[in-house]
Amino acid sequence: MSHSTITRLYLGAACFLAGAAMMIIEICAFRLLAPLFGNSVYTWTALIGVVLIAFSAGGYIGGGLADRYSSIRLLGWVVAGAAVLTFLIPPLHLGFGEGFAESGHITGSVMYSLFHFSIPGALLGAISPAAVRFYSQTLKDTHVGSAAGIISMLGSLGSFVGTFLSGFVLLSHFGVRSIFIGCGLLLLALALLAFVISRGDVKKTAAIAAVGLLAAFVGSQSREQLAKNVIFAQESFYHRVEVSEVGTSPYKQRLLKLDSTDEGAMNPDTGELVMEYQNYWRLPLLKDQAQMQSALFIGAGAFGMPEALSREFPNARVDVAEIDPQVIEVGRRFFKLDEHPKVQAHAGDARHFLRSHQDQRWDLIFGDAYAGIRSIPSHLVTQEFFQLVSDRLTPEGIFVMNAITAVQGPKAELLAGILATLRKVFPHVEIFAVQGARQVTQNVIILASRQDWKPWITDRFHASGTWQSRILRSHVAANQLPTEGQVFTDDFNPVDRIIARGLLQ
Repeated sequence: MSHSTITRLYLGAACFLAGAAMMIIEICAFRLLAPLFGNSVYTWTALIGVVLIAFSAGGYIGGGLADRYSSIRLLGWVVAGAAVLTFLIPPLHLGFGEGFAESGHITGSVMYSLFHFSIPGALLGAISPAAVRFYSQTLKDTHVGSAAGIISMLGSLGSFVGTFLSGFVLLSHFGVRSIFIGCGLLLLALALLAFVISRGDVKKTAAIAAVGLLAAFVGSQSREQLAKNVIFAQESFYHRVEVSEVGTSPYKQRLLKLDSTDEGAMNPDTGELVMEYQNYWRLPLLKDQAQMQSALFIGAGAFGMPEALSREFPNARVDVAEIDPQVIEVGRRFFKLDEHPKVQAHAGDARHFLRSHQDQRWDLIFGDAYAGIRSIPSHLVTQEFFQLVSDRLTPEGIFVMNAITAVQGPKAELLAGILATLRKVFPHVEIFAVQGARQVTQNVIILASRQDWKPWITDRFHASGTWQSRILRSHVAANQLPTEGQVFTDDFNPVDRIIARGLLQ
């Protein structure tokens, strides 16, 4: 086999594997950002945007360098640099990640991505144009178009393989740190092969190998030190799941944290709820002689609310739609789920669950699904979704939703939109501000029904200190609610933009 043929084979393989490595790094990078900035569209936008800019800059630089240095040793240096920086991503994350988190969820995620991934992205982006140049040289520049097509095709195929490999295989079998180290080793091998093919100096090649392996060792030794009160931590397909305990019996609290957000808590000794907003599952019980035959909770949290309902109504069927199977497993291990056989947890998206259970009806549907800091999944706040919820309620059933928003002022834009959307489906909507203040972002509980609930909300007296009085004290009169909100639909849904603006405020 001629040297030109070997060079072309190497260039094709380099572009394919570099494309795969770039996508593996990008997808796994999100697992580093999510615990700091939340599992939300803002975090993905920052990461993808920075990587695309870096890749574009690398393409420009790589083309210029290839015109100046006409040897594939150039690729060896470029890929070796990318390998070393990939090895160092885990320790740099541990050393500097928390500092970026202090800059805010949006600004911090952009700055974090620039710091960690802009240079590796630029180096990997430089490979393709340089490879086109060197590939064309092996054909005496007689097939420049074919060279560009082949290199572009292989790079795109590599990106496809890297995307599927990381999403469907790697993240389910390996830790993020191990994936970065493995990806770096692949790039280092590619770099050394470039020096071998170009007949580079053996001592320099050995020195580069030594530096790369030293960086790999440093990266492999970086391990996060968990806080003393953390009793469980693990990566899932969707989140970094963490369970911690604070306090001592009888006031102990066990908390569930998904990425950067506390999603639920209970007293592990008694199962008692410890987050105030969780007590609002009791809203249906304000009715006289209320009976609960069935309930559906969208988003499991720590399973505190469905378990509390099951204790109150032992014969009720209680379903929980939770997208993350790991959260369900954590519920069994740490939050007493197995002690409540009537509580059935279903792994999957809530909207798909509702569509696939056309024959079921629930007396209560409680929406409490979040994908990060204040980030309600956009497809769970549209008119079409609320109509689906309405169709799955019994005639006197109610929909209750927990929204992180303000009631009044500039931070109430999200609530205004949700109210406008809900009123397209439900004729009666009532609001409860859990923390009381009107212009502060907080848990806002929304009750939507086909029936008028004012007789049970405004026309009843309950003794001070009862759960009924605490809940009704937080009721917000209709004249204090925001108006003129945007209706969210599957076609037009600015929820992410509204939440982002609220975070910036």
